Amino acid sequence: RPRKRILILCTGGTLTMSNDPAKGNSLAPVQGALTSYIEHMREFTEDPEMPEIVAHEYEPLIDSSDMGPGDWALVAEDIAENYYHFDGFVVLMGTDTMAFAASALTFMFQNLGKPVVF
Repeated sequence: RPRKRILILCTGGTLTMSNDPAKGNSLAPVQGALTSYIEHMREFTEDPEMPEIVAHEYEPLIDSSDMGPGDWALVAEDIAENYYHFDGFVVLMGTDTMAFAASALTFMFQNLGKPVVF
């Protein structure tokens, strides 16, 4: 059977943090950090039973405390555009406005046949 495909949409948050040499190696959001983490996770790369993971990191990464309806609509548009190419969706973001974003997407997407996980 073919592997399932999961699209990770990452707007930012702790999972994008890495040591930033430009900031004295303190933790900071780093573009590409999540993609790099996933590429090095043997659980995803070596186990044929695991789904294929495709990560999309928004540029620039967005602090969740600054996110609003326009940003949530962008995530919804990306899910809609990729709906027929993936079996499920994971939205990674900071927790400051995660509940608001998840709630907004439930109204934007009613009767979906695929999971969207925050």
